[in-house]
Order: sequence, then C-alpha cells, then structure tokens
Amino acid sequence: MSQSSTSASPTGSPFAVVVMFFGYGFVMASSYSRMPGIRDQLGCTPTQLAFALVCMGIGFILGAPFAGRLVDRYSSRAVSLVTTLISLGGWALVPTARSVPVLALTLLITGVGAGVCGVAMNVQGHLVEVRRQKVWMPYWHGLFSLGAVSGALAGAFAASIGLPIAWQLLGVSGVLVVAMCLATTRFIPDAGLHPSPGSEPVEEPIFDEPQALASARSPAGQGRRSALNPVEILLGIIAFATALGEGAANDWLALMLVDNRGAPPALGALTLAGFNLTMALGRFTGGVAIQRYGRAPVLRVAGVLACTGVAALCLVNSTLIALLGALAWGLGLSVVFPAAMSAAGEVPGRGARAIAVVATIGYGGFLLGAPLIGLLAHAMPLDRALLAVAMLVLLIAVLAPAARERGAKTRG
Repeated sequence: MSQSSTSASPTGSPFAVVVMFFGYGFVMASSYSRMPGIRDQLGCTPTQLAFALVCMGIGFILGAPFAGRLVDRYSSRAVSLVTTLISLGGWALVPTARSVPVLALTLLITGVGAGVCGVAMNVQGHLVEVRRQKVWMPYWHGLFSLGAVSGALAGAFAASIGLPIAWQLLGVSGVLVVAMCLATTRFIPDAGLHPSPGSEPVEEPIFDEPQALASARSPAGQGRRSALNPVEILLGIIAFATALGEGAANDWLALMLVDNRGAPPALGALTLAGFNLTMALGRFTGGVAIQRYGRAPVLRVAGVLACTGVAALCLVNSTLIALLGALAWGLGLSVVFPAAMSAAGEVPGRGARAIAVVATIGYGGFLLGAPLIGLLAHAMPLDRALLAVAMLVLLIAVLAPAARERGAKTRG
C-alpha cells in the first residue's frame, strides 16, 4: 500500500473537511467586510469597486471547469493544498493593491484558486460522507456559512478598533494557511480513483462503476473516460437556481422591503439576517432529513417552500409575511446546493468531473443573479422582478428526481 494511502484514516478525517469549509467562509467574509476601507484606500467609485469584485466571480467560473481534471490527475488533497496557497495568498495581497486594475487582477487570481479549491473540497467532503455512510455535505456548507458569519464579525471588530486592513488580512491568511494546509494532510486518498499505471487500486472504489473509473484514471484508458452525463446538466440547473436565489436575497431583499414596502432599514437588515439564519440552520439539519427521506423528496419540498416564500414576500404587502417569506426562502434553499454536490459525486464514471461541472454552472447563478434582477427592475417594480426568482427556484422541485441516490458504495 502506498504511503498516501496509509497516512490518513481509512474512513477519513471529518475535522479536516470542517477546517477547510469553515476557513474558506471565514477568510472570504473577513476580507469582504473590509471592502469599504479598501475602496477608501483606492479612492475608487462604487462602480469601479463592483468591477473588481465581479472579477472574483469570473475567477471562480474560469477555475472551476478545470478542477475535475486536476483532481483526477493529482488528487483532491494535492489540488486543495496548492489552491489554498494561491487563494489565501491572494487575499493577503488584496490590501497591497494601489489601483483598481491591480485589485481586479488580484481578485481574479484569488477567485481561480478559490473556485478550484471549492470543487476539490466538495470532492473530499463527498468521499468522507460516503465512507462514513452519512449525509454530511449540508453540514460542510453549513460550516462555510458559520465561518462567513464569524469572519464578518471578526472584520467588524477589526474595523472598530482601527486595525489596519493589511494586518488583518495578512494575519487571517497566515493563520489559515497553517491550519488548512495541515488539514489537507488528513485528507483521505481518492480511493480507487488514482491507481498507478499497470497496478491495481489499493482499495475498493467507492463508486458503482470501478472499471470505468480505473480505466479513466490510467494512461491506457484516457480515451474511454465517460462523457458528460445529462444528469450533470440537470443538477447544474438545480445548483444555478439555488445560487441565483441565494444571491438575489443577499443583493435585493433588504432593498426591496425598504423601497417597495416602506419598511425601515433596520427591518430590512433583520429580514436579511433571518434569511441567512435559516440558511445556516437548514444546512445543519438538512442532512438528517435527507438521510431519512432521500434527496429527491427533500428537494421537492425545498423547491416548493422556497418558491412559496419568495412569492408570498413579493405579492403580500405585510411585514409579517415578508419576514416569514424570507425565512421560508432561506430554509428552502439551504440544503439544495450541497445536495446537488453529493448527487454529482455519484454520477457513474464521472466523480470529480461531475462535481466540477455542477459547481461551475452553480457559480454562474451567483455571478448572474444580481445583474439579472437589476435588469428586470428597470422594467418593473423590484418586488415583481423578484418573482423571477420564485419561478426559477420552482425548477428545484421539478428537477429533484435528477438528484436521487445512485447507490454509491460506502464503508465504515
């Protein structure tokens, strides 16, 4: 047995995945929370800052499609290690930018690293949950949300005491580089996914079609790799609708309540906080529901719940309904994206590449959500424009059968 196969627990280290997801949520929110200071440091306009921030999303989109190939070739452990160094190094360099183009380029490179690492982390998270025979992907994404809340609070505290942005981001990145790189040493090997040429896999493959996977990983079998599966596109649409719905809430929910419902800004912020709270709570409890009832039934209910919440919030002029609608919106979307990642990992013969495809399409929802709703808001009131979100998230319920379990093997 190879050294890499013996260096980690055969059932994997859940704590290593916890560190990765929490760490990425923390550094991203901690950095974004200081963007007003970075804007002032550069003396740029909101439009210029928005251009730089969009480059982060573009980096995600550029990096994610290659993540599956990289994981296939080098393992989720190696890819996570290298791209963690790239993305955390990028965040540390953000305060050194002295012009908008330099900031945009820094965020673009950071986004590429984060996009590739995001796929590799999801691959590792899927491997661990399969090995442990648990539905843990929602927990991983819940920990990302928890890390984001913690990072935002840390950034707010740093700003309140006047800590220089460069010190904060350098300190955060330095601590997380150590923690997350150590975490990758506890990753489990991608068992059966990376056999040496001419040798048999040292462990039983975790997917249903080990021969297809083994041949795809060996030089002689490169041409026989499974082609893109239509299921991946359906899962990608589910992820896209979810990401667009989540992004639309973060970008437009508070503004809609203030402008279209006459709510005070504090209520708009409270409603958005409620949305994010139910997102986190839903992710921490969704795994139990999926374990008990299955992914497809849970996603059907989730899609209908999110659609109902958005529609009620947009159509009923009531602050109470607005709050309840936001809670339903967040709760409905909470478990969908991680469930789509788990389902992608079970696509026969595709594994990491399926996760990369679904993640790439899903990231597009985050990138396109804000401009799409903004464009519609030019032609109609914002509360009516957000009804487009209700229609899109209903696709989650319609396409839920694509996420059904495909019998990935697990071992204790």
